Amino acid sequence: MSIYIRSIFLLLISAFMILECQNYPKHKNHIFYLHGRIVELQGAEAESPIYGKYKYQEIIDSLSTTGTVHHEVRSAGVDFNTFCTKISNQIDSLIFIGVKPECISVIGASKGGIMSMNISTINSNPINYILLGANNESIQNQYQFQLHGRVLGIYEKTDSIAGLHYDFYQKKSKKAIKINSLEINTSLGHGFLYKPMEAWLKPTREWINIHCY
Repeated sequence: MSIYIRSIFLLLISAFMILECQNYPKHKNHIFYLHGRIVELQGAEAESPIYGKYKYQEIIDSLSTTGTVHHEVRSAGVDFNTFCTKISNQIDSLIFIGVKPECISVIGASKGGIMSMNISTINSNPINYILLGANNESIQNQYQFQLHGRVLGIYEKTDSIAGLHYDFYQKKSKKAIKINSLEINTSLGHGFLYKPMEAWLKPTREWINIHCY
């Protein structure tokens, strides 16, 4: 079997597993949600002594009103690049079976946002990305991201962990369709992404829906 035929075969298998096993219709928005690191360490019931409970299921439920949500709880030992490649392949599979790129969105919170930027670097399809609390100077220095697609970076004014705007990537990512930064102010610091707040949900829904029609 040639490499090309094998690649097509794997895409088909991956796509039909997504659609059949999880009953995902291809005519709706498809949303990939990537959670923060604390969920890797503690599971879906994670709780921070500073920011409180990470309301994982409530976030998923809130996003499900906008489209079909693809999500999983990563384990503490997950390999960064392997996981990003897996999500990228799932995106390719959906597009291969006819889902419009404009109707596929990746939402990444904290470490999930860093992973989303890596996916945006390795996957050139014109899909949508929403990054929540996923940028600081250390991240900019550590990674060499070259983003693709339509990117909305949401940062919290009081976030001392990853509350930097995303202008840095506007200058570096020449192949991105557009990259916008949005500042919000919930006074919750990095904890804003721990719960389904309208402060980030509303612009996220708008970013998704304006491109999928």
